[in-house]
Amino acid sequence: MGLPMLRRCCGCLSLEIGCFVLCILSTLACVGYIIAGSWNLPRHRQRELEDNLISMTAVMFSALSAVSNAVALAGVTARRPGCLQLALVFNSVFILCIFLVAIVTCLFSPELAPYMKEPGNIALVVLLLIGGAVFSMYYLMVINSLYRKMKMSYSETLPM
Repeated sequence: MGLPMLRRCCGCLSLEIGCFVLCILSTLACVGYIIAGSWNLPRHRQRELEDNLISMTAVMFSALSAVSNAVALAGVTARRPGCLQLALVFNSVFILCIFLVAIVTCLFSPELAPYMKEPGNIALVVLLLIGGAVFSMYYLMVINSLYRKMKMSYSETLPM
């Protein structure tokens, strides 16, 4: 089952503008995640080896997702459906890996253990993970819709 085809982004924007805006927002989120992951690397304090590995993994997948977002931005601005398809495939894998790293961090990090004992903090983490998943799914749906729209419009204009 494929992703649904959208006609507009956020109900009022065209798919091109909406995809452009969502690509920029997703890139900014990746940059923020890179900064947060880099801050937790062992430059300013000593940590467990596993925590450093988790931070490096988060930085790596966030950087790869940011590159994939840049490819999607290039596909939107240059009207290249191939770039959108490439960004769609790779970004879906990278987003999944980022969420897995976030879940592993929340479950197994000893630094977060005191904070994860309070129900309010657990609820906040769950809400943030669900919100990120909803944004990511919507982002992928918009990219997929724009890709399919470009593919349909280009295939109708080319002679067979």
